[in-house]
Amino acid sequence: PSRKSICPGLASAKTIEATHMLALDFESGGRKAGVSAGALDGNAVHEECERVASLVAPTFSINAIVNEEKQAVRLYAGDWRLAHRAACDYYLDRFSVPNPSKRDIVIVSSGGFPHDINVIQAHKALDMAALACKDGGTIILLAECSDGLGRPDFLKWFEETDSRALAARLVNGYEVNGQTAWALLTKAERFRVCLVSELPEDDVRRMRMVPVRTIEEALDQAGNGDGFIMPRGAAVLPRVET
Repeated sequence: PSRKSICPGLASAKTIEATHMLALDFESGGRKAGVSAGALDGNAVHEECERVASLVAPTFSINAIVNEEKQAVRLYAGDWRLAHRAACDYYLDRFSVPNPSKRDIVIVSSGGFPHDINVIQAHKALDMAALACKDGGTIILLAECSDGLGRPDFLKWFEETDSRALAARLVNGYEVNGQTAWALLTKAERFRVCLVSELPEDDVRRMRMVPVRTIEEALDQAGNGDGFIMPRGAAVLPRVET
């Protein structure tokens, strides 16, 4: 198995919570330096999960790279650390997109079902779009969210006044879905996030996003500016030089 198959895959709830909390910098109210998509070295979450996995002493792993049709296009097998790192290097080379600068508007789709089944899953595309958008810019997120929020109690986290207050709440009572809510809220504070979905408008507003029903309506609100289009947001990693 790979590292992720063991931690968080087979880990206890307590271990999963402890490793996820390493992503948060509670003093700054943001994400801890080094913890980001595509980063292994210096990433506290990855390094701790790898340490936990090493306690099992795995002897072999298989890592698959899949394309947009969910077909395996490359396999890396062998030592559980080296095979995983080789797969990550290949992914960064083939599926990350270098760009010279961030832009004013990013239109991002979660990629359809099941990637947009709910808000928690759709956030993965928003996470990637945030890497390509200027602070203060507009992100238009296309996600049907046919299954709603993903958790019946997800909105409780948005009772806090801002992301700093939510981070403080997580210190006292951490939950993985609370961290997702915190991550979403930090983006809603940095960008104008227009959500094209089937969710009730009041729920979208409580999450600090702007509810819209069509992409045309969202573009009218976004105004003019340079932009990116990300048809399958969670499958592509923007690497933007600031």
